[in-house]
Amino acid sequence: MSALTLEVTPFRSPFDDQDADVTLHTSDGAQFAVHKLFLTMSSPFLKRCLVLGSSSPSPAFEGLAVRQEGGRDAIDLVEDGVTTERVLQYCYPFSNPILENLDDIQAVLEMMRKFGMKGMMNRVRSLLVQPSFLEEEPLRVFAIAYRFGFQAETRLAAQYTLRSPMFGPYVKELEHIPASVYHKLLQYHRKCSVAACSLTSDFSWFPAFASRWVWFQCDDCVHHSLSWPLADGKIYEVNAWFIEYMERAREALRERPCAKVVTDPLLIAEALDAAAACHMCRSAAYLDLSTLIGDHFTAEVEKATEAVELDIPF
Repeated sequence: MSALTLEVTPFRSPFDDQDADVTLHTSDGAQFAVHKLFLTMSSPFLKRCLVLGSSSPSPAFEGLAVRQEGGRDAIDLVEDGVTTERVLQYCYPFSNPILENLDDIQAVLEMMRKFGMKGMMNRVRSLLVQPSFLEEEPLRVFAIAYRFGFQAETRLAAQYTLRSPMFGPYVKELEHIPASVYHKLLQYHRKCSVAACSLTSDFSWFPAFASRWVWFQCDDCVHHSLSWPLADGKIYEVNAWFIEYMERAREALRERPCAKVVTDPLLIAEALDAAAACHMCRSAAYLDLSTLIGDHFTAEVEKATEAVELDIPF
């Protein structure tokens, strides 16, 4: 009996089909045996190159040429093997690859855009706005989304940048967008800050029953020097500790104009510590502040910032 032999190929599985009619060579030496059908269905540029026989389908493909190799068409790519494999997984009827970070997503999008794979780019764009990316790296998400023309994702990421100070750490993706776009983002941040801060000095947004809150009812605490009108048309004296809380909230909103700021436990704790000095306020301050912040203040901050337009051209 003849010995069992195992054929070893230089191709990366599962892109090693002997019936494939195109070989892709990547910049780091990886090889992929792929089917022309899937490439041409995914990319109009590769369709021109592989089916119509043009060796230079567009200026973006300068240096890309089809050659013959072992009875197949062969193309040399400047992309690396990992990125190429991920893009091919989108071209084929496979499960989508796992893209764990923004660098991976950006590399895949860049290759897809180069080859005109607009339909597949739309399948990748949703990965940009995963909660973990938006919360931890909103400025990077903003720059990447704008770079690739994803309007909804750009606007959503801009909203998440409000959770950070206006001048945050530098990110490399800013090099891929115009300075004018970043300037527009800073303007947006400032306008949102003004809108959110205005809530701390104008109580007309308070609910109709606001006069029942303890900081309007207590006469034992020191009152603020100013009286404040409410939605019922009446003017009320206000306990100083409450106005001090609103002033601290204003400073926080000036830096980070988002609803999350006013729920900061440290901000609330200072107000409650001051209220604890009064017998009447001590028993009611926690519940009343919780109602103000949870049911009204956060919603008004979101409403105020959502009304601010992100004036960025696409």
